[in-house]
Amino acid sequence: MQEKLDRLEVLEMYIILLLGVLDRPIPSKEHLHKELFVLSRSNPKVGEILSFEKHYKGPYSPDVAEIMRSPLYYREAFYFDKKGRCHLTDEGRKIYENIVREYGKNEKFQAFLAAMKMIRELYERLSVDELLFLIYISYPEYREKSLFFEKLLSRKRELAESLWKKGLITEKRFKEIVGNDNSSK
Repeated sequence: MQEKLDRLEVLEMYIILLLGVLDRPIPSKEHLHKELFVLSRSNPKVGEILSFEKHYKGPYSPDVAEIMRSPLYYREAFYFDKKGRCHLTDEGRKIYENIVREYGKNEKFQAFLAAMKMIRELYERLSVDELLFLIYISYPEYREKSLFFEKLLSRKRELAESLWKKGLITEKRFKEIVGNDNSSK
């Protein structure tokens, strides 16, 4: 999919695919950024297209931010509502279906879509605070410029317990995170 297209066009296609794998909006701009970040970490080809820098809300891609403000190639494919949720439009659904039709027989593409769906299903069950906390504990190098990590750390037991109950971390990881924190449950 990447070989003949401009990098930003491919990135817009990734956003359309991410939106299209589930029939619901992505809950926030933070979710879109972090889901693409996790995808870039789990898929080397995506990592070649999409780079992230340390930012006050963890991993941040200037390219994704620019596309969210003003897409270049697929201007009518998605939009953000007043609550910050990202929706696929009817035009975006057609683009999604065309991409799937073109590449759908490719096993690697099918696995890519399955990974996108799994990422969305896992991460969209989280509040923005839970999402940021999970990213910060999973990728500590992105805490460096964070304005939120210390605030979230003050709620580490609550957030870790919620992540554990939702099945995103193991009991062992929960205990590692809370350490000697003996605050009441």
